[in-house]
Amino acid sequence: MKKIIFLAITALTTLFVSCDMEKLPYSAIEETEAVQSMEDAVNLRISVYSPTKGMFGGMRWDVEEMRGGLFNAKADFGNYYGLFYAWTLQASDNDASGPWFSDYSIIASCNFAIKSFENLLENNADLTEKDKATLKDFIAEAYMTRVMAYWDLVTKYCVAYDPATASETHGLPLQKEYAPTSDRSKYPGRSSLEETYQFILSDLEEAGNLTTKGEANSKYWTIDCVNAMRARVLLNMKMYEEAYDVALALVQSTTYSLANDKAKLNAMWNTDASSELLFASAGSFQDPPTATGSYYIYDNSAQDGSTPNSQYLPSQTLIDLYGATPEERAKDRRYSIYFQTRPINVESVAKQDLEVFWKFVGNPIYRSKESIINYRNAGKPFRLAEQYLILAECAANLNMATDASTGTVKWLTELRNARLEEGASLPITANNAMNYVKDEWNREFVGEGFRMINMKRWGDKIIRGTSQNPKMTKSGKDYDGLEKEITDSRCVWPIPKAEIDANPQIGWANQNPGY
Repeated sequence: MKKIIFLAITALTTLFVSCDMEKLPYSAIEETEAVQSMEDAVNLRISVYSPTKGMFGGMRWDVEEMRGGLFNAKADFGNYYGLFYAWTLQASDNDASGPWFSDYSIIASCNFAIKSFENLLENNADLTEKDKATLKDFIAEAYMTRVMAYWDLVTKYCVAYDPATASETHGLPLQKEYAPTSDRSKYPGRSSLEETYQFILSDLEEAGNLTTKGEANSKYWTIDCVNAMRARVLLNMKMYEEAYDVALALVQSTTYSLANDKAKLNAMWNTDASSELLFASAGSFQDPPTATGSYYIYDNSAQDGSTPNSQYLPSQTLIDLYGATPEERAKDRRYSIYFQTRPINVESVAKQDLEVFWKFVGNPIYRSKESIINYRNAGKPFRLAEQYLILAECAANLNMATDASTGTVKWLTELRNARLEEGASLPITANNAMNYVKDEWNREFVGEGFRMINMKRWGDKIIRGTSQNPKMTKSGKDYDGLEKEITDSRCVWPIPKAEIDANPQIGWANQNPGY
C-alpha cells in the first residue's frame, strides 16, 4: 500500500499544466482505492507537509525582494533574476512559470489528500473515534497548505485587492477538488479577484476545524497558524477591524513572545528556533529546506562567506532605515544579524568593503561542514512580529494611531523595544503613522517575501534605492534609475504561456495586461 501511495503522490506532484496536473498516469490508481487505512492516511499526510520545505523561501521570496527597490544588482551580477529586477519579464520566461506550476501541483496534491481522507472517513466502518478526529485534522491541514499555495499565486499573478473593483478584476483559476479529466473544456477559467479571496477565506474556515493548539516552532499547522494567515488575508483585503481583532488575540496569547535580545534573535535565524515562531518547517540534512538568498552572498570560493561574490547588495536606502550612522545602526539588534561587512570585488574596480545581506546564511544542521554556509533555513511563514505590524497598520487605518492602549504607537513601540538596545519613544501622529509602519515592515521582514505584497497594498511607487557605492552596482534606466508606478503591468507576474496555450478558458484574452 505504501508503494501505491507513493505512486499517487508522485503523479500529482509532477503534473503541471491546468487541470492536466490532476490526471493520474496509467501506473496510478483512483483515490478511492489509494487510502484504505489509517496507516495509508498517515503516509499520505506527508504530501501535505513536504511542500512547506520549499514554499517559504527560495525564488518565491528572492525575486519579490530584488525587484522591490531595496536591493541593487552588482555591476557584474550575471543577470540572475535580471528580468524580474529590470521589470522586463515576459510570459514565456521560465522563471515566471515556476511558482505557477509548482503551486498548482501543490493544490492538486492537497485536493487528492482531502478527497482521500474524506473517503476513508466516510467508508471505513472500522475507524475509532480517535481515528475520525485525526482524519478531520488531516483534512484541515490539507486545506491550510492549499491556502498557502493560493496565497502565493494571488499575490504574484494578481493585482492588489481593492474592495471597490475586486468583483470585476481577474483572480485565479480555482481548482476546488480532485477531478481528473482530459476534457479541456472543463478546465477552470479565471475567477474574479473577489471570488479568489473568498475562496481562500472559505479554505481558512475549513482549516479552522484544526484541533491542534498553537505552540512555538510547531512542525505542523496549528489553529494559531490558521488565524495568523486569516489576519494577513484580511489586512490585504483592507478589512482592518476584522484583521485587528484576529491579530490582537494572537498577540495577547501567552503562547508566543517577541525575541527581545540579540541571542534570541540570532537563534531565530541561525537555529530556526524562537519563542515568536508559530511554525518552522521540518527538514533534515538528507531532506533540507529550500535555499534562500544565496545570491545575496554567493560565496563559491571559500564557501564560508569570507569571499562573497554578491549578485545583489543592500541599498544604502535600506541600510539607513536602521540608522543614519554605524553607531545608530548598532543599537538595532537586527542589524548585525541581517547584515555583515565584507570585501566585494567588481571587475576593473578595486575591492570595496560593503554591507552584505546576511539573514539567510543557513542553519548549521543542514551543512556538510560547520564553516560552509548553504543558505538553508526552515520555512518561517508566521512570526509574531507580523501580528504586531498588522495591528499597527490596522490601527493607523482605523484612526487609532495615537491611542496609547490600542493604537499604532503601542504596537510599534512594543516591537521596537524588543528589537532595540535602547527603547525610544515614537513621535507618531495620525498623519505620519503609516510612514512609521512602512519603515518597520521593511526593517523587520526584509528578504522574507513581503516587499511587493506590501507595496501593492499601500499603492506605493517602486523607486530603486540609492547604491552603497555606484561604481559597484549596475547602472542604467532599468537598474539604478528604475522607477515604477505600482499600476505598472510588470507589478504582477504573467500567466505562463504554457498555461494559456493549454487552457482555452484562459487564453490570451485573459492574460494579465501588458503581456
